[in-house]
Amino acid sequence: MATRLFVNWIAAILASGVLCSAQERSKLKVKKIFRIPRLHAVMLCTYLMACRSALGDNLPTWRFDSVTLTNGGPPATVQRAWMPGRLARHPVILLLGSLGTNALPDWSTNLVQGGYMLAAFSVAHPLDPDPARRAQWLVFDERFAHSYVLGGVRTPGDAGRVIDYLVALPEVDADKIGWFGSSTTGIFGLAAAVHEPRIKAIVAFVATGAYERWLSTWQPNGLWRGGTNGLWPETVALLPRADPIHSVSNLFPTAVLMISGAVDKVVDPASAQTFIEAAQPYYTRDPERLRFVRYEGRGHNLPRDILQLYAEHWFRLYLHPTRQPPAPNPSTPTLTESARRTAVSATPHETVIGATPAPSGKVPR
Repeated sequence: MATRLFVNWIAAILASGVLCSAQERSKLKVKKIFRIPRLHAVMLCTYLMACRSALGDNLPTWRFDSVTLTNGGPPATVQRAWMPGRLARHPVILLLGSLGTNALPDWSTNLVQGGYMLAAFSVAHPLDPDPARRAQWLVFDERFAHSYVLGGVRTPGDAGRVIDYLVALPEVDADKIGWFGSSTTGIFGLAAAVHEPRIKAIVAFVATGAYERWLSTWQPNGLWRGGTNGLWPETVALLPRADPIHSVSNLFPTAVLMISGAVDKVVDPASAQTFIEAAQPYYTRDPERLRFVRYEGRGHNLPRDILQLYAEHWFRLYLHPTRQPPAPNPSTPTLTESARRTAVSATPHETVIGATPAPSGKVPR
């Protein structure tokens, strides 16, 4: 957009200087600018006008719209961003929250240009009628804990309503719905993924799907600001419904990528590891669909560039607009096969070190 505006400005200045008389140029105070032959100025002006036309035809433009759903629950606002005309049907990446009306999220630009649609949503659930029970942001107490557990109960139903709306639209690929979240929005995204089979892929940064395990880390990690009695009884009563780990058997074949900071004290990676380990038995048919990445030495804020890196990689792998996801790749059966798969050139590793084939039975399995 800035390039197009600059070309327009230069072209207009040139046009004013070329087409005006000397007296008029003097009035416009552009006389000193145009100490080049008039023919050259005309040629340059024509070239810039052609550039302007080309930019106007080829610069990508994206569309934004917003709708409020009033059926089936509290008002739910759904905001979409996509580039019409790229595809007949677009894969959708769900987000909790809202979108800017004049700019895409930094991590999403290439995906939207490649045909993906963003769909951010927020639901106006009523606040607790008792103000004293309402959570205070980053005050890790009983109220704060309850807000996350309650969100784990609500989000699957909210996501289902939004997906119902989206898949009825002709421009949406109903078989390619994903979720992108970080911290709170990743935590709730995992709750949605275990209950909503239409979510085919999720990327969750510094998040967890083991709520009870996560809440138990608040005190040892120095975050707890509540009383000595721990969670409210009503919070504990909701955990079987809210905590994704209790429904982890439903998760496969959703492609799950979780990324954590190894020294994160806010969302302790031990709770994310607990969730991944609980899910692994259900991914034996395709273990590559379940991945967990830990960044050593990093806390709750990971390098910003990896949001785009992992979002683009995971959604293009498992939610590609035109290609099918990769076929299952079974676990490596032997050490020999494992070593063979690590080669990144045409030369096997044994040739690199000058080794000869081992006698049968000598290589560990």
